[in-house]
Order: sequence, then C-alpha cells, then structure tokens
Amino acid sequence: MLTGSVDRHGLGPARLAHCMRWISQAETALDMMVDRALNRYSHGSVLADKQGVQWLIADSAMELYQCKLMVLHAAYKIDKGEDFRTEVSMTKHFVANSLNRIIDRAIQVHGALGYSTDTPLASMFQHARWARFADGADEIHQMRIAERTIAAYRDSGSTAAATGGLPL
Repeated sequence: MLTGSVDRHGLGPARLAHCMRWISQAETALDMMVDRALNRYSHGSVLADKQGVQWLIADSAMELYQCKLMVLHAAYKIDKGEDFRTEVSMTKHFVANSLNRIIDRAIQVHGALGYSTDTPLASMFQHARWARFADGADEIHQMRIAERTIAAYRDSGSTAAATGGLPL
C-alpha cells in the first residue's frame, strides 16, 4: 500500500513533470548534436563519421531511453497507488544528471559554437545545472534511495523491491 499520501498528490508527480520537461530538453540537445554531426565537416569527413562523436551520440540516445523508461515506471506506480518514492527519487536524480551530460556532449560536438550565445546550448546547460538541486539535491535523493535499499534488504533479504520490483 502507498505510504506518504501527501507525496502522492504533490512532490512525486511534480518531480516527474520536471523530469518530462528535462527529457524534452535533452531530446532537443541530442537533435542539435546529430544535426551538427551531420553538417560539420572536419579533418576529411563529417563529424558523424567519427567514432568518438558516434559514441557521444550513442551514449546520449541510451540515456534518453533510460530516462523515459524510468519516468514511465514511476508514473505507473503512482497510477497503481503503489509506493513510488524510491522510483521517483531515482528518476529525478538520473534524469537531472542525464540532462547535464547530454547537453554537455552536444556542446562538445558543437565546439566553441556550442558554448556561445549563437545556440541555445549554453543557456540550456545553465538551466540543466539547476535541475540537480531542484526538488531536492542529488545527495538527498541518494541518501533516501540508499536508506530504502537497505531497509528492503533488511525486510526481505533482497534489494529487488528497492530497484523497481520488476519481474526480470
């Protein structure tokens, strides 16, 4: 059964709403990264042909996928009336940090242009930094996640409940 009903109607869903906006920002940054990689010619080929740039793109795509799945699972738990606090904390922490990393990679692919005011990336990066302390600093979420993980193990001898309780 759900514990912390105050959170059910407040912080949990609000944190996920922030995460959804941050995912949209990360998608914009990834789109800009791929566009730049396809259109910037350097050292004999476009950036998209260079393995290092491909890795930046791949890492960003994989992180976005993880972010989306985490939001969907946390929202599912909220909708089902289950205890969602750990999933929301994990999601908030992971998505905020992914946003920072994805925008940073997009800036890297753009070079000095990405850090200038000629693209929105520098401003996006500044706002992304805020995400790491909005709705609770990273360290607070990490502390709560650890507490719940330890409690789950103490209660059942397994951490499965603290890692989404998914049947995999």
